[in-house]
Amino acid sequence: MTIRKMEPTDFDKVLDMMLVFYASDALLIHPEESVLRKTLADAIEAGPYVEGFVFCQEEEPVGYGMIAKSYSTEMGGHCVWIEDIYIQPEFRGQGLGTSFLRFVEDRYRNWAVRLRLEAEEENEKAMSVYHSAGYETLGYIQLVKTIS
Repeated sequence: MTIRKMEPTDFDKVLDMMLVFYASDALLIHPEESVLRKTLADAIEAGPYVEGFVFCQEEEPVGYGMIAKSYSTEMGGHCVWIEDIYIQPEFRGQGLGTSFLRFVEDRYRNWAVRLRLEAEEENEKAMSVYHSAGYETLGYIQLVKTIS
């Protein structure tokens, strides 16, 4: 398995995976396809706030991950949010998610002071992977307000 940055040629394949992921019970919010298309275009462009990666088996994308960058005032440094991790069902359980978590940690080790992600507590398989990788439950209640 290899992990590489998303390229424009990955757009359709990753969009198909995003449509499955964002329609699943793993998320509380199910955005419209236009939002996913914009997010994907931004991730491929790799602007200052979001980056996208694909997980490949024999050069074929079988999953993807996206990160977003922010600043943590309580930690005094940059924060990397692991926004998406999606692996096609037939490739799950092979360590791809764990490999991506390690990849992110190695890639941002000298830039970020904290890695964060969100998960549904009921998603026991994902929670097990995250806890095994050293992630701890933060205990905050997250509040949001959509303004546009």
